[in-house]
Amino acid sequence: MLSVSTTQLHQKTCSNKKAIDITGMPTLMQSGMFEVFVDGKLIHSKNAGQGFPDTVDKIRWIYKAIQEAK
Repeated sequence: MLSVSTTQLHQKTCSNKKAIDITGMPTLMQSGMFEVFVDGKLIHSKNAGQGFPDTVDKIRWIYKAIQEAK
């Protein structure tokens, strides 16, 4: 199992000069939702069947989207 915190992802993706804003938005009730948006575009959604980003491939997909948005 891969464990990457938003802090670790933030540190890895901010190694160059452009900063990245990582924001968490809680739901009013426990929902199990986990969605990742990059520049307003949904790139990963647990609710859409992609599951929690707990594999190397999922993390790489998110990382790639962040890099392309820079």
